[in-house]
Amino acid sequence: MYNTTMPAPPTQAPACKKKAETNESENLPPWAKITLTSSEAEIEKLIARHALKDAEVTYFSQVEPILQDGPQCGLVALSMASQEYTKPVSVTQLLAEARVRGFTQHGEVYSVDFMGTLAAEYLPDHRPDVLVDLQTCPDTLTHALAHGAMVLIPYDSDFNHAPCLKRGHKAHWALLVGLISSRQGYYVLARHGKSRHLACWPLRDLIESNGNLEEEGTARHAGGYVIPKGGVGGQRGLRGRALALHPYV
Repeated sequence: MYNTTMPAPPTQAPACKKKAETNESENLPPWAKITLTSSEAEIEKLIARHALKDAEVTYFSQVEPILQDGPQCGLVALSMASQEYTKPVSVTQLLAEARVRGFTQHGEVYSVDFMGTLAAEYLPDHRPDVLVDLQTCPDTLTHALAHGAMVLIPYDSDFNHAPCLKRGHKAHWALLVGLISSRQGYYVLARHGKSRHLACWPLRDLIESNGNLEEEGTARHAGGYVIPKGGVGGQRGLRGRALALHPYV
């Protein structure tokens, strides 16, 4: 069993306007005070694999994996998030809507704003909130997770799907469904469209990868992807941004 008390942010995290309070354990919502069951054995293995000391699982949402077909990672992540809704939305539905709105051609989504619009339309029991300046204020992300939100975040995906630095040439979307605190700092639990397995990554690596998203890869753009005004690294793009999905309660 894990201690589910909300941990204080690591000392290296800067102070931010939306910074999580360091003493909020008594005010955490019910979904943040969980006890892992045998069905979450995968989390146990991930904690052991990363040798996380004094691990505290602050939040975890059970979401079934969906594998992507083509460059649909963002739409797949949003479809997985909709499993918390009474009427889950399929990737096919999201793809059709995204095409009608001019957000995509082949399933790619290179804008957090585009994703927020789709979330507002198809997840009416969740409030989409665009998180910005994640490199300066990572606490906005941990605060959202610790208070029951899932987070859609773009990053560069390495050969093993872990965060890497390719300037956006390997841009991918993940759905953050859990938060772990340990002596080594924060780790996040994630689902994405290229694996059936739950992923566990250091939060600092994910945020660094998110902050390096500058441009789309030329090889991947050959099919004619939709890029928002200002580009991948612009104000409507991917860099330094994520989408929190807060449940209405």
